Amino acid sequence: GTPAVVTNGHDGMGIPSQSLATKCLIIMSANLCFSFRGLHQKLFRSTPQGNASVVDDLNLQYRMQQIGVLMLIVPTLLGNSPWVLSKLQNATIGGSAAKEILHYILLSLVNGLAFTSYNLASTYVLTRISVVHHAALNCIRRVFAIVVTSIIFGLKITFLQVVGIGLAMIGFFSYVHFKMKKETKDKRRKELRRKWGGIMMEPKENGRKTSSLLPMNNTEQ
Repeated sequence: GTPAVVTNGHDGMGIPSQSLATKCLIIMSANLCFSFRGLHQKLFRSTPQGNASVVDDLNLQYRMQQIGVLMLIVPTLLGNSPWVLSKLQNATIGGSAAKEILHYILLSLVNGLAFTSYNLASTYVLTRISVVHHAALNCIRRVFAIVVTSIIFGLKITFLQVVGIGLAMIGFFSYVHFKMKKETKDKRRKELRRKWGGIMMEPKENGRKTSSLLPMNNTEQ
């Protein structure tokens, strides 16, 4: 979400930089996985086994994270182990290995706490809104994260990021506009159905009353 400083083919942390197409593919895949996770949660909640009385939000989130760790632990270790080992080697030579390890552990704890809090809040919100509405709110959250981190860390927002922020805002407000338009149409359709249904029922009720009197009149005659 935040722009990286690239120097000599590496970013600010010394990790080899990736092409723009690769970054876009990774971000698109992450967003699709996030939406599919929300859809899976909705479908699971609709089953008897996924009822909130059986599995609460905390346990549901724990199980999802457990599955994610089992799926990604091996690719993560294979992809990042050379970089981690080189950083530890440089820190050992410089005599700051303990400091680097402590710094990494503290950052991991803060990141884990923030990530867990965000996912629990996301799980709680998703139980009360639709998947599409949740995805639209997540889009705005990403825009907010990019702007805030750029301000706090003094990172420059590139032209491409400005275009992405603009497209995200246009998409979100378009969703809100068409959602409100659809709700207005549905409300008007229900009112018309209720109105015409009442009008159609009146002749039937009147006809039923008159027909019930006919045998009585005939018998009296």
